[in-house]
Amino acid sequence: MVSVLTDLTKQCVEKLINGAITEARHVFCFTCITKEFEEERARLEAERITLGQRAKVAIGRDKDIQANVCLWEEEADKLIQEDTKTKQTCLFGFCPNCIWRYKRGKELANNLEEVKRLFEKGEKLENIELPRRLPDVERYSSQNYISFKSRELKYKELFDALKDDNSYIIGLQGMGGTGKTTMAKEVGKDLKQSKQFDYVIDTTISSTPNITKIQDDIAGPLGLKWEDCNESDRPKRLWSRLTNGDKILLIMDDVWDRDPALDFDAIGIPKQDNHKGCRVLVTSRSKQIFNKMDCDKIIEVDLLSEEDAWIMFKRYANICNSSSKKLISKGRKIVKECKQLPVAIAVIASSLKGQQHREHEWDVTLKSLKKPASMHGIDDDMVGIYKCLKLSYDYMKDEKAKGLFLLCSVFREDQEISIEVLTRLCIGAGVFGEGYGNYDDARNQVIVAKNKLLDSCLLLEVSEERVKMHDFVRDVAQWIANKEIRGVNLSDKNQKSLIEKETNIRYLLCEGKNKDLFSWKFDGSKLETLIVHVDRDEGRRLMEVPNSFLENVMKLRVWYFSGNDKRPLSLPRSIHSLTNIRSMLVDSMDLGDISILGSLQSLETLDLVECTINELPNEFTKLEKFKLLNLEKCEIRRSNPFEVIERCSSLEELYFRNSFNGFCREVTLPKLQRYHIQKALDKMNGSIPKYLVFDADVDDACIFSKGALKYCMQTAEVLRLDGIKGEWKNLMPEMVPIDLSMNSLVELSLSCISELQYLIDTIGSQLPNVLSKLVVLKLERMDNLEELFNAKPQQSKDHHTAELPGVSFPVSIVDFSKPGATRDIANS
Repeated sequence: MVSVLTDLTKQCVEKLINGAITEARHVFCFTCITKEFEEERARLEAERITLGQRAKVAIGRDKDIQANVCLWEEEADKLIQEDTKTKQTCLFGFCPNCIWRYKRGKELANNLEEVKRLFEKGEKLENIELPRRLPDVERYSSQNYISFKSRELKYKELFDALKDDNSYIIGLQGMGGTGKTTMAKEVGKDLKQSKQFDYVIDTTISSTPNITKIQDDIAGPLGLKWEDCNESDRPKRLWSRLTNGDKILLIMDDVWDRDPALDFDAIGIPKQDNHKGCRVLVTSRSKQIFNKMDCDKIIEVDLLSEEDAWIMFKRYANICNSSSKKLISKGRKIVKECKQLPVAIAVIASSLKGQQHREHEWDVTLKSLKKPASMHGIDDDMVGIYKCLKLSYDYMKDEKAKGLFLLCSVFREDQEISIEVLTRLCIGAGVFGEGYGNYDDARNQVIVAKNKLLDSCLLLEVSEERVKMHDFVRDVAQWIANKEIRGVNLSDKNQKSLIEKETNIRYLLCEGKNKDLFSWKFDGSKLETLIVHVDRDEGRRLMEVPNSFLENVMKLRVWYFSGNDKRPLSLPRSIHSLTNIRSMLVDSMDLGDISILGSLQSLETLDLVECTINELPNEFTKLEKFKLLNLEKCEIRRSNPFEVIERCSSLEELYFRNSFNGFCREVTLPKLQRYHIQKALDKMNGSIPKYLVFDADVDDACIFSKGALKYCMQTAEVLRLDGIKGEWKNLMPEMVPIDLSMNSLVELSLSCISELQYLIDTIGSQLPNVLSKLVVLKLERMDNLEELFNAKPQQSKDHHTAELPGVSFPVSIVDFSKPGATRDIANS
């Protein structure tokens, strides 16, 4: 019994002693605890920077970051910011404050364990990225949406019908331009925000449905990938995803009444009896299609009430009730002639915006709308509406805007069109005539014309760099063109036979399978612009363009060839007979040998996107009118393309994005008005005139010549260099003379440039105004960097900024001794 008590007493005493030693350590070993914490914190900080870099790369590749990574970063940042410098003393500073030391030492000891735990956890975070889904209807802005009183009941009826679990297919019917699509998207956004659906996805069907495009439109927001999936399995994969339990609303926009009807099975959309959480909203001009689809409910979108039509007109014409009575009277009469159709009101009212003090403009518009007109091929009930849109076109004073308007109607229905592509087509098609100046002048003219069409509501803005055309406005534009603009899907025999009878076609959109594209017969003697979309082909069979096809299109000025699977395309030697060709654009094709394109003496622009070519041929150096080259995500099998690019003396613009190959041993450039050179996954703003973004791999053999680097540093607005090889110790004056000042530069990001010691070395020379436009400066892992400026700045007492003569932005004082530290310097 005594021995048991002795053992218990011994254990208790040992625990008390060990506890006392542990607690005393917080006071007497405070310095050691602090030092150990700082060492472990430095390791955690390096891991935090590494993880941040990995996250940045993933985001640049359009990936999402796992939520646990963000939580880890927040916890790490909190510990990294822990203050270890502050100390408290007593007895006028002669003795440490033991009570404070005990509390602070205990905190640091606990935090030390937390730092170690986080460091180990961070090392285990290997795959931090997740595939990012494409946005669904949430991407559409509600800024221009008008909640009409006459439509409130229809809106609620549609909202309630889509909420009803007993309904599967809902139909929204109305004539073109009534606002069906706008209402469908707005209701869809409300349903998603109220958590009635997990996903609300829209896709445009149009008169010639493209099954592959529809499947891709639906799969994107769902995060569904098609890897290792052949054509026949795509509907099964999509059906499986749509019926896995998620609540999904599909908006099938602009479905036409056609034979055969839209086949849900071919797409992968479930039927009525097994749809589970999936629901479908169909918009159409035709009531017949809803009967064929067995809709559970059909909702009709009527024309606006007279009062709502007037409200819309006032908004778009920018007038109010305080305007003159005479102007309001004329406005109401114009609204009446617009037949209460939203798209017609928007177009006519926009054309009168800013004309409040020019009443004669309103008189001319009203008189033209009232004038009787007979329109060939237009139903009587649509004549007035067509007349409204045509009037807006006729009274447009800018011929270039008119040309751009017609050109936009050549593209697929509801297609988002890049401003850059429009620029290529406008130049090639001669919309701006032959004397348009340099290429950048032409781009500015496109932007001016585009803005006029946006202001007139004849085009819709998708983003700063993209536009699209309302399907009804597109119909009117093609009607205005009087059969000069045509579109054909070669799988539709009726369309094909109609086009084969036409003799006036100048602009042609052609869609179809490989075997049909070049075998059908049509009169191409007047054809100037040809846009070809090739259907997917599982076998990726070789496409050969026959000589007979080229002989039929001798006046061709623009050829836009879009594939989707990098199948081989063989261009015949007879292509040299296309003596008028100005612009050539090719997407996702294996072109192999393109040296024959060097014989196209009129060629001004060449765009190759996600294409494969053997090499950039020397023949291009002989093209005297060659102004623009775009190589984006291309595979170049051999030779250094820059050896050819350097010798293209007429080149004004170069876009070389992620197309570097193993032969780019040295990068050299001609003088250019605009360039985008990129070897990185960063998302870049296409409106920036000049940028160089280069992320060198560890074993990258690509070296920028000193001349090319100097040229870019002197002219670029954005410069991001990571791991660039070179022996220069400063940017100025070694790479850029002091007097050239680098005043175009807006962003400068440098990483892993080991030899650099200073950005600017001002010792022994007077510094003029430099870097006057710089907004962002980022420096990472610059091992030998000593100072930003090799000068003696005057330190401000009130602000942590360096006052340097000639430097017009505030420079943060940062600690350059920490490896891996990132420094951001921005205009305040």
